[in-house]
Parts: sequence; C-alpha cells; structure tokens
Amino acid sequence: MNVKDIINILNDNGLSEVEELVAADKYSLINFYFDFDKDVEAAAKAYADDESTAGSEEWMNEFYLPYLYDYANDEVLEIVEEIIEDLDVEGEMMAFQMNEKTAGYVQFMVLFNEEGCDVAIEEVVKEYMNKK
Repeated sequence: MNVKDIINILNDNGLSEVEELVAADKYSLINFYFDFDKDVEAAAKAYADDESTAGSEEWMNEFYLPYLYDYANDEVLEIVEEIIEDLDVEGEMMAFQMNEKTAGYVQFMVLFNEEGCDVAIEEVVKEYMNKK
C-alpha cells in the first residue's frame, strides 16, 4: 500500500492538513480537514434561511450545520471511493461532529488498509488516542 499516493490524492482534491497519524505494515490512519468555500457556506445559509428563522438555535443546529456536514461527507466519500478503486485498497472513514466554532470545516479520519486486513477504524483511533 503506497501511503504517499493516498496523501497526494487527498491533497490534490483540496483537503487540508493531511497527516498520517498511524503507520503500520498493512494499514494507515490519515487525518485531514474539508474546508468550506464561500459558495458552499452561502448555499447552506440560503437553505437554512428557507427552512427556519435566521440566527435561531434551530437554524444553526437543524439546518445550517447539517447541510454543511452532509455536503462534506458526500464530497469526502467520493474521494475515498476513488482512492479505494484506483489504488486497490480498502477504506473506512469517520467524520467529527460540527458545532458553531467549527462551522468552517469538518475533520475526518480515514483508515486505509490492504484488502483482507481485519482492522476497524474505531480500534485504531482508540489506540492512537490512548498513546497521546
């Protein structure tokens, strides 16, 4: 498994702060961020404005943030699927929840592994967090 190729694809797709957190023989845990551009933020705002009262807690938590979160998940899933197909690896991703302070981005971790490697992202992340 060529981790450099994976990192290059993630960088080429505009993801930021791409970093390999865990390197093992048959798998790699990679952390990165999906940053929203002004157009996506404007679309999320327009959607939330149509659905709720601007500035309300409902506006933020039920419409604006979920729109952004879903958008980021869809975009990153497409990139991860491309990597899986092109590099013949397996992948499992997790996204961190957003709040008002993190509304400009979504943090992701993706576990890429060789086919047939029996490892789960939850285990690797937990092990990584315990070492910090």
